[in-house]
Amino acid sequence: MKVLGLLASYRRQGNSEVFLKEALMGAEDEGAEVEILRLTNYNIRPCTACGRCATGLKPCHLSDQFMWLLEKVYTYDAIILGSPVYYLTTPAILKLFSDRTVCEGYPTPLLGKPCAMILTYGNRGYNAYAFTVPNGLFLKWGMKVIDRALIHSTSPGDAFLDRVNQVRSKQIGRAVARATRTGEAIYLGEPGVCPVCNDRIIRILKDNKTIQCPTCGIRGRLRFVGEELRAEFTEEAIRMGRFSPEQWYQHHMYHVELGKAWFMASKDQRKVIRKKYLTYLAPK
Repeated sequence: MKVLGLLASYRRQGNSEVFLKEALMGAEDEGAEVEILRLTNYNIRPCTACGRCATGLKPCHLSDQFMWLLEKVYTYDAIILGSPVYYLTTPAILKLFSDRTVCEGYPTPLLGKPCAMILTYGNRGYNAYAFTVPNGLFLKWGMKVIDRALIHSTSPGDAFLDRVNQVRSKQIGRAVARATRTGEAIYLGEPGVCPVCNDRIIRILKDNKTIQCPTCGIRGRLRFVGEELRAEFTEEAIRMGRFSPEQWYQHHMYHVELGKAWFMASKDQRKVIRKKYLTYLAPK
């Protein structure tokens, strides 16, 4: 049973690293073999949206360590993410890594495996999108989120003094290891507005009646129960979220495949028009 600590922090012995290591100690207590991979240690280049991976004919042309890293991540039985929150969300390195997973097929080798997130933030009110990127990555992989924590930890070394959240992190690690061992992946964290990703972000659509989770894509309605505002989603909406097998199939058939067909049909026409933009304001 191998549990990976995936760390998205540049700061050595930073608060998110401390809490992640507590979680891995908890996983070890449950008999897991643990390891940390720090994303910032690897050369990961930005996706250039060339579309080669979508064709299935050409490998990614970028020469870096991403594919090696992805294949290594696939070998673990569970993942615990540790990350700080900078301005509103997680650092760019995590989004950079997530963007490159566009090359993956479905299902991924991580389908159904347990995971958790431990995020730290410094300024209250500046963490609104903290879980957006991690949720999108884990749900895209088809993993089961066991727990998640958002910890207020401002100054360097605050985690050394925060015994309460050290214990909380260790409990998360133990829960992930137990779920890995038993196969019972039950969400233990605080429920959110969205029943799929448990985030509390919603969009109000243009009809001013329908709401949508921007991460999962599920749609529902808001209503008042007394003075309390509640979000309601049907079981069908929950089942057909953005990361469901049905939606992955529709995305591939009606977006990817049709997009490729349209590109090939209009390829010669595009080449002629492209010259106009190649010469305009070209670098000297």
